[in-house]
Amino acid sequence: MNDSIMTIRDVAQVLKLAEKTVYAMATEGEFPAFKVRGQWRVRRVDFEDWLSRQASGRPSGSPSAVFAVPPPAPAESSGDDTESTYVAASLAVEDLTERVPQEELHRRLVQALGAAAVRSHAPWDQKPFELDLAPPLPQRVRVYMYNATRPPGGRPLGEHKVQLIVPGQRRGERASFDNGDGRIVLLIGYGAEEDVFVVWDASLYSDFAWSRNVQVKAETIIQASAGKLATQDRQLRPASGPATVETVLAVKPRRLAEALVRRMELTRERLLKE
Repeated sequence: MNDSIMTIRDVAQVLKLAEKTVYAMATEGEFPAFKVRGQWRVRRVDFEDWLSRQASGRPSGSPSAVFAVPPPAPAESSGDDTESTYVAASLAVEDLTERVPQEELHRRLVQALGAAAVRSHAPWDQKPFELDLAPPLPQRVRVYMYNATRPPGGRPLGEHKVQLIVPGQRRGERASFDNGDGRIVLLIGYGAEEDVFVVWDASLYSDFAWSRNVQVKAETIIQASAGKLATQDRQLRPASGPATVETVLAVKPRRLAEALVRRMELTRERLLKE
């Protein structure tokens, strides 16, 4: 029996498919795959068995699953999300998503924008993270940046989320982003496994509960992973004001500056309509 391990690229070569397609298949559980430190891997014997079943038309059975362990810091429900954990099979994984330390999140943000775009920035460990940027980017910004992770259960497969907690906010307290000093607030999530930035409309989030969940669909992440400036519309009911539609953006690092400019345009258009 051949117990060697295959990568997404190996599987893509066998199936004659694009790597992004195979990545999406793994994310959706379409063939037996598992993660090691955030990277998809497949046991060759499992893949060959799955491939044989596909070719013969026999049912392939349930895709391989994982033992999901709750995140280190459990989230308190904000009233609009239900979190749960599940036990599905025998493969134990400590976390479903790679998490990046706060300082590294800020470093990756600056690296993605590029030296020409970033005129100055606060110390790496400052949160929120303030930057002065060059046009056409917004010139003075205050960034609230979070890891975008895949919940282990209770949400649609592959969906990512950030959990809103601002400095000084305690469990059970409500809070808002700091809009002072004339700085534009940006709400950004980073999916480390996919190397994708997600940009929400920060102006739509105020008076939020501790650890409020804010989501982005798996399809949006996959489109961004393929190099697109991906967009997703979400129906929101802000704490104050009528229901509205938020457009979420997701991009690879090389398109982050473009996404921030587009974020400003979309927010301006929405405000003019209201």
